[in-house]
Amino acid sequence: MHNIQKTLSALIGVDSTSSLSNKAISDCIGACFENGSIQCHVLPSSEEGKTNIVALKGDPRDDGSGITLCGHMDTVPADVKHWESDPWELTMRDDRLYARGACDMKGFLAIAINAIQTINVTKAPLAVLITCDEEIGSFGARHIVEHGLPIPIPKQVIIGEPTSLQVVRLHKGHLSLKVDIEGVSAHTGLPHLGKNAAVDGAHVIEALHSLGNTFAEERTDESKHFPEEAAFPVLTVATVHSGSAINVVPDRCTLGLGLRLLPDQDQEEIIEIIKQTIDSACSLQWSLAMLSDNPTMLTHESAPVNQWLCKHIGQEHSVGVSFGTDGGYLSRAGYECVLFGPGDIGVAHKPDEFVPMGELEDCAKTIECAITHFCGDI
Repeated sequence: MHNIQKTLSALIGVDSTSSLSNKAISDCIGACFENGSIQCHVLPSSEEGKTNIVALKGDPRDDGSGITLCGHMDTVPADVKHWESDPWELTMRDDRLYARGACDMKGFLAIAINAIQTINVTKAPLAVLITCDEEIGSFGARHIVEHGLPIPIPKQVIIGEPTSLQVVRLHKGHLSLKVDIEGVSAHTGLPHLGKNAAVDGAHVIEALHSLGNTFAEERTDESKHFPEEAAFPVLTVATVHSGSAINVVPDRCTLGLGLRLLPDQDQEEIIEIIKQTIDSACSLQWSLAMLSDNPTMLTHESAPVNQWLCKHIGQEHSVGVSFGTDGGYLSRAGYECVLFGPGDIGVAHKPDEFVPMGELEDCAKTIECAITHFCGDI
Protein backbone atom coordinates (compact mmCIF):
# COMPACT_ATOMS: atom_id res chain seq x y z
CA MET A 1 0.00 0.00 0.00
CA HIS A 2 2.94 2.33 0.50
CA ASN A 3 3.51 2.74 -3.24
CA ILE A 4 -0.20 3.30 -3.92
CA GLN A 5 -0.40 5.96 -1.24
CA LYS A 6 2.79 7.61 -2.56
CA THR A 7 1.34 7.71 -6.08
CA LEU A 8 -1.97 9.03 -4.77
CA SER A 9 -0.17 11.79 -2.90
CA ALA A 10 1.59 12.85 -6.11
CA LEU A 11 -1.68 12.86 -8.08
CA ILE A 12 -3.44 14.87 -5.39
CA GLY A 13 -0.64 17.44 -5.38
CA VAL A 14 -1.56 18.48 -8.94
CA ASP A 15 -4.68 20.63 -9.23
CA SER A 16 -6.55 18.95 -12.09
CA THR A 17 -9.80 20.89 -11.91
CA SER A 18 -11.64 20.43 -15.22
CA SER A 19 -11.46 24.14 -16.08
CA LEU A 20 -7.64 24.01 -16.17
CA SER A 21 -5.27 22.56 -18.74
CA ASN A 22 -4.51 18.97 -17.78
CA LYS A 23 -0.90 19.03 -18.96
CA ALA A 24 0.52 18.97 -15.42
CA ILE A 25 -1.52 15.95 -14.31
CA SER A 26 -0.96 14.24 -17.67
CA ASP A 27 2.80 14.70 -17.32
CA CYS A 28 2.65 13.38 -13.75
CA ILE A 29 0.82 10.24 -14.88
CA GLY A 30 2.94 9.77 -17.99
CA ALA A 31 6.08 9.71 -15.86
CA CYS A 32 4.66 6.66 -14.07
CA PHE A 33 4.62 4.72 -17.35
CA GLU A 34 8.28 5.13 -18.31
CA ASN A 35 8.93 1.46 -17.53
CA GLY A 36 10.13 -0.17 -20.74
CA SER A 37 7.53 -2.95 -20.53
CA ILE A 38 4.65 -0.45 -20.71
CA GLN A 39 3.49 1.16 -23.95
CA CYS A 40 2.17 4.65 -23.22
CA HIS A 41 0.35 6.96 -25.61
CA VAL A 42 -0.65 10.52 -24.72
CA LEU A 43 -3.59 11.38 -26.95
CA PRO A 44 -4.93 14.84 -27.78
CA SER A 45 -8.59 15.30 -26.95
CA SER A 46 -11.08 17.61 -28.63
CA GLU A 47 -10.63 20.28 -25.96
CA GLU A 48 -7.64 22.58 -26.47
CA GLY A 49 -4.80 21.71 -24.16
CA LYS A 50 -6.38 18.46 -22.96
CA THR A 51 -5.09 14.91 -23.37
CA ASN A 52 -6.14 11.34 -22.65
CA ILE A 53 -3.66 8.59 -21.78
CA VAL A 54 -3.64 4.90 -22.66
CA ALA A 55 -1.01 2.52 -21.30
CA LEU A 56 -0.66 -1.16 -22.20
CA LYS A 57 1.31 -4.03 -20.71
CA GLY A 58 1.57 -7.16 -22.83
CA ASP A 59 1.15 -7.61 -26.55
CA PRO A 60 -1.86 -5.86 -28.13
CA ARG A 61 -4.62 -8.32 -29.04
CA ASP A 62 -7.42 -7.85 -31.55
CA ASP A 63 -9.66 -10.38 -29.80
CA GLY A 64 -10.46 -8.02 -26.91
CA SER A 65 -9.06 -10.34 -24.23
CA GLY A 66 -7.48 -9.09 -21.01
CA ILE A 67 -8.72 -6.29 -18.77
CA THR A 68 -8.78 -2.49 -18.96
CA LEU A 69 -8.70 -0.31 -15.86
CA CYS A 70 -10.23 3.09 -16.52
CA GLY A 71 -10.48 6.38 -14.64
CA HIS A 72 -10.55 10.12 -15.15
CA MET A 73 -7.86 12.55 -14.12
CA ASP A 74 -9.98 15.70 -13.71
CA THR A 75 -11.75 16.80 -10.54
CA VAL A 76 -14.38 19.32 -9.57
CA PRO A 77 -13.14 22.57 -7.96
CA ALA A 78 -12.34 22.86 -4.25
CA ASP A 79 -13.24 25.91 -2.14
CA VAL A 80 -10.38 25.97 0.36
CA LYS A 81 -12.24 27.94 3.03
CA HIS A 82 -14.68 25.06 3.57
CA TRP A 83 -11.97 22.42 4.02
CA GLU A 84 -10.44 21.34 7.31
CA SER A 85 -7.16 20.56 5.52
CA ASP A 86 -5.46 21.55 2.27
CA PRO A 87 -7.51 19.96 -0.57
CA TRP A 88 -4.33 19.44 -2.65
CA GLU A 89 -2.36 17.69 0.05
CA LEU A 90 -3.21 14.11 1.00
CA THR A 91 -4.06 14.10 4.72
CA MET A 92 -4.72 11.08 6.94
CA ARG A 93 -7.31 11.34 9.71
CA ASP A 94 -9.05 8.40 11.41
CA ASP A 95 -7.94 5.89 8.73
CA ARG A 96 -9.31 8.12 6.00
CA LEU A 97 -7.33 9.87 3.27
CA TYR A 98 -8.65 13.40 2.69
CA ALA A 99 -8.11 15.50 -0.46
CA ARG A 100 -9.93 16.74 -3.54
CA GLY A 101 -10.10 13.71 -5.81
CA ALA A 102 -9.12 11.17 -3.15
CA CYS A 103 -12.50 9.50 -3.61
CA ASP A 104 -13.44 10.68 -7.11
CA MET A 105 -11.25 9.17 -8.39
CA LYS A 106 -7.52 9.48 -7.93
CA GLY A 107 -7.56 6.71 -5.32
CA PHE A 108 -8.46 4.22 -8.03
CA LEU A 109 -6.02 5.82 -10.49
CA ALA A 110 -3.22 5.19 -7.99
CA ILE A 111 -4.30 1.54 -7.74
CA ALA A 112 -4.42 1.16 -11.54
CA ILE A 113 -1.03 2.84 -12.05
CA ASN A 114 0.59 0.66 -9.37
CA ALA A 115 -0.99 -2.46 -10.88
CA ILE A 116 0.38 -1.94 -14.38
CA GLN A 117 3.79 -1.00 -12.95
CA THR A 118 4.15 -4.09 -10.76
CA ILE A 119 1.97 -6.96 -12.00
CA ASN A 120 3.30 -9.16 -14.81
CA VAL A 121 0.90 -10.50 -17.44
CA THR A 122 1.30 -13.58 -19.63
CA LYS A 123 -1.89 -14.71 -21.35
CA ALA A 124 -3.56 -11.37 -22.22
CA PRO A 125 -2.80 -7.64 -21.98
CA LEU A 126 -3.55 -5.19 -19.20
CA ALA A 127 -4.51 -1.63 -20.19
CA VAL A 128 -4.96 1.54 -18.17
CA LEU A 129 -7.14 4.18 -19.85
CA ILE A 130 -7.18 7.62 -18.23
CA THR A 131 -9.49 10.31 -19.56
CA CYS A 132 -9.90 14.06 -19.31
CA ASP A 133 -13.03 16.14 -18.75
CA GLU A 134 -15.24 13.42 -17.31
CA GLU A 135 -16.65 15.81 -14.74
CA ILE A 136 -17.99 18.21 -17.37
CA GLY A 137 -19.55 15.69 -19.75
CA SER A 138 -17.13 12.80 -20.41
CA PHE A 139 -15.64 14.74 -23.31
CA GLY A 140 -12.39 12.76 -23.20
CA ALA A 141 -14.21 9.43 -23.47
CA ARG A 142 -16.39 10.81 -26.26
CA HIS A 143 -13.29 11.81 -28.22
CA ILE A 144 -11.87 8.29 -27.82
CA VAL A 145 -15.12 6.78 -29.11
CA GLU A 146 -15.25 9.18 -32.07
CA HIS A 147 -11.56 8.95 -33.06
CA GLY A 148 -10.38 5.59 -31.75
CA LEU A 149 -7.17 4.54 -30.02
CA PRO A 150 -3.73 3.92 -31.55
CA ILE A 151 -3.65 0.39 -30.07
CA PRO A 152 -6.42 -2.12 -29.32
CA ILE A 153 -7.23 -2.52 -25.64
CA PRO A 154 -9.22 -5.20 -23.79
CA LYS A 155 -13.01 -4.97 -24.07
CA GLN A 156 -13.68 -5.88 -20.42
CA VAL A 157 -13.41 -2.60 -18.48
CA ILE A 158 -13.41 -1.74 -14.78
CA ILE A 159 -14.08 1.96 -14.23
CA GLY A 160 -12.98 2.99 -10.76
CA GLU A 161 -15.78 5.38 -9.82
CA PRO A 162 -16.56 5.47 -6.08
CA THR A 163 -19.14 2.71 -5.55
CA SER A 164 -18.20 1.68 -2.00
CA LEU A 165 -16.80 -1.50 -3.62
CA GLN A 166 -20.10 -2.54 -5.16
CA VAL A 167 -20.17 -3.74 -8.77
CA VAL A 168 -22.36 -1.42 -10.86
CA ARG A 169 -23.36 -2.54 -14.36
CA LEU A 170 -25.91 0.14 -15.26
CA HIS A 171 -26.39 3.85 -14.75
CA LYS A 172 -28.57 6.70 -15.91
CA GLY A 173 -27.49 9.19 -18.53
CA HIS A 174 -27.48 12.96 -18.22
CA LEU A 175 -28.90 15.04 -21.02
CA SER A 176 -28.50 18.83 -20.83
CA LEU A 177 -31.12 20.86 -22.71
CA LYS A 178 -31.75 24.57 -23.30
CA VAL A 179 -35.14 26.20 -23.86
CA ASP A 180 -35.09 29.63 -25.51
CA ILE A 181 -38.34 31.63 -25.34
CA GLU A 182 -38.54 34.72 -27.57
CA GLY A 183 -40.65 37.73 -26.56
CA VAL A 184 -40.68 41.39 -27.56
CA SER A 185 -38.96 44.08 -25.49
CA ALA A 186 -40.71 47.31 -24.53
CA HIS A 187 -40.64 50.03 -21.88
CA THR A 188 -42.33 48.76 -18.73
CA GLY A 189 -44.38 51.95 -18.72
CA LEU A 190 -46.01 50.66 -21.92
CA PRO A 191 -45.96 46.89 -21.38
CA HIS A 192 -48.72 46.28 -23.93
CA LEU A 193 -46.17 47.05 -26.65
CA GLY A 194 -44.07 44.05 -25.63
CA LYS A 195 -44.39 40.34 -25.00
CA ASN A 196 -42.97 39.22 -21.67
CA ALA A 197 -40.78 36.15 -22.18
CA ALA A 198 -40.25 35.77 -18.42
CA VAL A 199 -43.96 35.28 -17.80
CA ASP A 200 -44.17 32.56 -20.44
CA GLY A 201 -41.00 31.12 -18.97
CA ALA A 202 -42.75 30.84 -15.61
CA HIS A 203 -45.61 28.93 -17.25
CA VAL A 204 -43.11 26.57 -18.89
CA ILE A 205 -41.27 26.03 -15.60
CA GLU A 206 -44.51 25.12 -13.86
CA ALA A 207 -45.48 22.71 -16.67
CA LEU A 208 -42.07 21.02 -16.71
CA HIS A 209 -42.09 20.72 -12.93
CA SER A 210 -45.44 18.97 -13.16
CA LEU A 211 -44.06 16.69 -15.88
CA GLY A 212 -41.12 15.86 -13.63
CA ASN A 213 -43.56 14.82 -10.91
CA THR A 214 -45.29 12.55 -13.44
CA PHE A 215 -41.93 11.01 -14.39
CA ALA A 216 -41.31 10.26 -10.71
CA GLU A 217 -44.21 7.79 -10.81
CA GLU A 218 -42.80 5.87 -13.80
CA ARG A 219 -40.96 2.56 -13.52
CA THR A 220 -39.22 0.48 -16.19
CA ASP A 221 -37.83 -3.06 -16.24
CA GLU A 222 -34.44 -1.74 -15.08
CA SER A 223 -35.89 0.35 -12.23
CA LYS A 224 -35.58 -2.59 -9.85
CA HIS A 225 -31.79 -2.29 -9.92
CA PHE A 226 -31.83 1.28 -8.61
CA PRO A 227 -32.62 2.48 -5.09
CA GLU A 228 -36.28 3.47 -4.79
CA GLU A 229 -35.44 7.16 -4.47
CA ALA A 230 -33.71 7.00 -7.88
CA ALA A 231 -35.74 4.34 -9.71
CA PHE A 232 -37.36 6.76 -12.15
CA PRO A 233 -36.37 9.33 -14.81
CA VAL A 234 -35.56 12.77 -13.39
CA LEU A 235 -36.34 16.08 -15.10
CA THR A 236 -34.96 19.24 -13.48
CA VAL A 237 -35.35 22.91 -14.36
CA ALA A 238 -31.88 23.92 -13.24
CA THR A 239 -31.19 27.45 -14.53
CA VAL A 240 -33.28 30.50 -15.46
CA HIS A 241 -32.02 33.63 -17.25
CA SER A 242 -34.23 36.50 -18.35
CA GLY A 243 -34.31 40.28 -18.67
CA SER A 244 -31.74 43.03 -19.01
CA ALA A 245 -33.14 45.78 -16.76
CA ILE A 246 -36.04 46.28 -14.37
CA ASN A 247 -37.63 48.90 -16.62
CA VAL A 248 -37.54 46.72 -19.77
CA VAL A 249 -40.06 44.01 -20.69
CA PRO A 250 -37.81 40.95 -21.15
CA ASP A 251 -37.62 39.75 -24.73
CA ARG A 252 -35.96 36.44 -23.92
CA CYS A 253 -36.08 33.75 -21.27
CA THR A 254 -33.64 30.85 -21.30
CA LEU A 255 -34.13 27.72 -19.20
CA GLY A 256 -31.52 25.05 -18.56
CA LEU A 257 -32.89 21.54 -18.12
CA GLY A 258 -31.29 18.34 -16.85
CA LEU A 259 -32.75 14.98 -17.85
CA ARG A 260 -31.58 11.72 -16.32
CA LEU A 261 -33.09 8.71 -18.07
CA LEU A 262 -32.97 5.05 -17.14
CA PRO A 263 -30.88 2.91 -19.51
CA ASP A 264 -33.91 1.17 -21.06
CA GLN A 265 -35.80 4.36 -21.93
CA ASP A 266 -36.19 5.86 -25.41
CA GLN A 267 -34.52 9.28 -25.34
CA GLU A 268 -36.28 10.62 -28.44
CA GLU A 269 -39.67 9.62 -27.09
CA ILE A 270 -39.08 11.46 -23.81
CA ILE A 271 -37.78 14.57 -25.59
CA GLU A 272 -40.94 14.62 -27.70
CA ILE A 273 -43.04 14.60 -24.52
CA ILE A 274 -40.98 17.53 -23.20
CA LYS A 275 -41.54 19.45 -26.44
CA GLN A 276 -45.29 18.88 -26.26
CA THR A 277 -45.31 20.07 -22.66
CA ILE A 278 -43.44 23.28 -23.53
CA ASP A 279 -45.70 23.95 -26.49
CA SER A 280 -48.84 23.58 -24.43
CA ALA A 281 -47.58 26.07 -21.82
CA CYS A 282 -45.93 28.71 -24.02
CA SER A 283 -47.72 31.25 -26.24
CA LEU A 284 -44.48 32.70 -27.67
CA GLN A 285 -41.90 31.37 -30.10
CA TRP A 286 -39.57 28.87 -28.47
CA SER A 287 -36.83 26.40 -29.34
CA LEU A 288 -35.24 23.41 -27.61
CA ALA A 289 -31.54 22.61 -28.08
CA MET A 290 -29.35 19.79 -26.80
CA LEU A 291 -26.21 21.03 -25.02
CA SER A 292 -24.66 17.67 -24.09
CA ASP A 293 -25.58 14.02 -24.01
CA ASN A 294 -23.75 11.84 -21.49
CA PRO A 295 -25.17 8.40 -22.36
CA THR A 296 -26.63 5.73 -20.15
CA MET A 297 -24.67 2.56 -19.42
CA LEU A 298 -26.22 -0.90 -19.55
CA THR A 299 -23.82 -3.84 -19.44
CA HIS A 300 -25.38 -7.28 -19.74
CA GLU A 301 -25.42 -9.34 -16.58
CA SER A 302 -23.53 -12.11 -18.40
CA ALA A 303 -20.53 -9.91 -19.30
CA PRO A 304 -17.38 -11.69 -18.05
CA VAL A 305 -16.15 -8.70 -16.04
CA ASN A 306 -19.51 -8.37 -14.28
CA GLN A 307 -19.83 -12.09 -13.57
CA TRP A 308 -16.30 -12.48 -12.26
CA LEU A 309 -16.32 -9.37 -10.05
CA CYS A 310 -19.73 -10.14 -8.55
CA LYS A 311 -18.69 -13.71 -7.77
CA HIS A 312 -15.36 -12.59 -6.34
CA ILE A 313 -16.90 -10.16 -3.84
CA GLY A 314 -20.06 -12.20 -3.22
CA GLN A 315 -22.52 -9.74 -4.75
CA GLU A 316 -25.75 -11.46 -5.82
CA HIS A 317 -27.80 -8.59 -7.27
CA SER A 318 -27.26 -6.02 -9.99
CA VAL A 319 -26.80 -2.40 -8.88
CA GLY A 320 -27.63 0.79 -10.78
CA VAL A 321 -26.61 4.37 -9.97
CA SER A 322 -27.98 7.77 -10.92
CA PHE A 323 -24.74 9.48 -11.92
CA GLY A 324 -23.15 9.35 -15.36
CA THR A 325 -19.64 8.09 -16.16
CA ASP A 326 -17.26 7.46 -19.06
CA GLY A 327 -18.90 4.04 -19.24
CA GLY A 328 -21.78 5.52 -21.22
CA TYR A 329 -19.61 6.52 -24.18
CA LEU A 330 -17.27 3.52 -23.90
CA SER A 331 -20.26 1.17 -23.99
CA ARG A 332 -21.29 2.74 -27.30
CA ALA A 333 -17.92 1.66 -28.69
CA GLY A 334 -18.45 -1.96 -27.69
CA TYR A 335 -16.61 -2.04 -24.37
CA GLU A 336 -18.28 -4.02 -21.57
CA CYS A 337 -17.99 -1.75 -18.56
CA VAL A 338 -18.68 -2.00 -14.87
CA LEU A 339 -18.04 0.52 -12.14
CA PHE A 340 -16.07 -0.64 -9.11
CA GLY A 341 -14.03 1.58 -6.85
CA PRO A 342 -13.27 2.69 -3.30
CA GLY A 343 -15.09 5.54 -1.61
CA ASP A 344 -18.66 6.75 -1.36
CA ILE A 345 -20.17 8.92 -4.09
CA GLY A 346 -21.97 10.73 -1.26
CA VAL A 347 -18.72 12.44 -0.20
CA ALA A 348 -17.47 13.14 -3.73
CA HIS A 349 -17.56 16.80 -4.85
CA LYS A 350 -17.94 17.94 -1.23
CA PRO A 351 -15.51 19.69 1.13
CA ASP A 352 -13.35 17.20 3.06
CA GLU A 353 -13.76 14.50 0.41
CA PHE A 354 -12.10 11.29 1.57
CA VAL A 355 -11.47 7.64 0.74
CA PRO A 356 -11.28 5.05 3.54
CA MET A 357 -7.88 3.34 3.76
CA GLY A 358 -9.56 -0.03 4.24
CA GLU A 359 -11.53 0.29 1.00
CA LEU A 360 -8.42 1.42 -0.89
CA GLU A 361 -6.58 -1.68 0.31
CA ASP A 362 -9.48 -4.03 -0.46
CA CYS A 363 -9.92 -2.54 -3.92
CA ALA A 364 -6.21 -2.99 -4.69
CA LYS A 365 -6.41 -6.67 -3.72
CA THR A 366 -9.50 -7.23 -5.86
CA ILE A 367 -7.94 -5.52 -8.86
CA GLU A 368 -4.83 -7.68 -8.49
CA CYS A 369 -7.03 -10.80 -8.49
CA ALA A 370 -8.94 -9.53 -11.53
CA ILE A 371 -5.70 -9.01 -13.46
CA THR A 372 -4.53 -12.48 -12.51
CA HIS A 373 -7.81 -13.94 -13.75
CA PHE A 374 -8.11 -12.02 -17.01
CA CYS A 375 -4.44 -11.53 -17.92
CA GLY A 376 -2.41 -14.15 -16.09
CA ASP A 377 0.83 -13.54 -14.24
CA ILE A 378 4.05 -15.34 -13.47
